[in-house]
Amino acid sequence: GMVVDSERMRENLELTHGALFSQRALLALVESGMIRDDAYRVVQRLAQQAIDSKLNMRDLLASDPAGAGLDLDAIFDYAPFVRYADEIVGRLDAISVAVPA
Repeated sequence: GMVVDSERMRENLELTHGALFSQRALLALVESGMIRDDAYRVVQRLAQQAIDSKLNMRDLLASDPAGAGLDLDAIFDYAPFVRYADEIVGRLDAISVAVPA
């Protein structure tokens, strides 16, 4: 079966310094009442700053006035990204078993 190196996966995800959560941050800002274009500019600025400075976007959003009152734990949660991982791996294993080597 497939072998997953979870530590390496986390390292790869962290290369973005949290910028991969940009869409979730944008949605949270809009849901908090911010105009979408303004939210987009905030997220774009913070994501670029995170990548350029190698600082975590969560920390940048936490210290930015726009981030006040946001549920940062919910925004910067990996769970929604991997919720179907077990099912997908199961399907891949089924395919590899069905295909003769």
